[in-house]
Amino acid sequence: MAINSINTNSSAFASLRNINSGNKASSTTQNRISTGLKVTSALENASNFAIAQSLRGELKSLSALSQGLNQTKGVTSVATAGATGLSDLASDIRVKLVELSNPGNSAAQRSTIENDLGSLLNQAQDLVSNSSFNGSNLLQSGASDLNTLGTADGDVVTVSAQGSVGDAVTALQGAIGGDPSAIMQNEFADFQTALNNALGSFGSDSRQIAQQNQGLQAIADATEEGLGNIVDANLGRESARSAAQSVQNQLSIQTFNIANNSKSVIASLFR
Repeated sequence: MAINSINTNSSAFASLRNINSGNKASSTTQNRISTGLKVTSALENASNFAIAQSLRGELKSLSALSQGLNQTKGVTSVATAGATGLSDLASDIRVKLVELSNPGNSAAQRSTIENDLGSLLNQAQDLVSNSSFNGSNLLQSGASDLNTLGTADGDVVTVSAQGSVGDAVTALQGAIGGDPSAIMQNEFADFQTALNNALGSFGSDSRQIAQQNQGLQAIADATEEGLGNIVDANLGRESARSAAQSVQNQLSIQTFNIANNSKSVIASLFR
């Protein structure tokens, strides 16, 4: 190739290639800085992008599992609060039954105490009815166990229903007017047994849900950390690279201008 050619400027071509390469590198760096990711598509790194997409799918699955467990936790917490309220109310019910057992009560006194007892049992029934979360009530008569998916492998976390509590409240209401001593030994004793069983069961189930949720969160954190190692950009390094690329691009443009102006030397030979 002729060195002093006005048709071909190899120096300008080389400079232009450097400018295009620099612009492409700058665009990649700016994209990493703006997104915080070094891999945003399969075009950049097919294998890492495929792994990242798989990990993102796993994170979504873990999030869905955690959401289901949190909903179950809500149902269990409301049921526990209801059972606790009933347990507090049980002492007042016991007092009224003891008062009814007094053989010295007049008919008027007995009627007043029975009315008070009926009011307490209505409160108890309201507590049972209101112990509902998202349509689930673990205390009402006929309640079913609550099953929730605990792992991606299909393991299930079960919260046991305590419908016997609702049954016991209904039985107590139906026993008003009968022998107070017999009620204490039968219906009230069944009521307390049902409450104790419910509180113990809900406590155990709540701990299981909390432990399962903690395990899922630990897995999610580790998965997210692994995902970050694959796709996250080192912003400190990218910032330094951006500054260097800016200088390189400026130098490439200056070199290109020099290469273009070199043809004026040829023109000066004919002056």
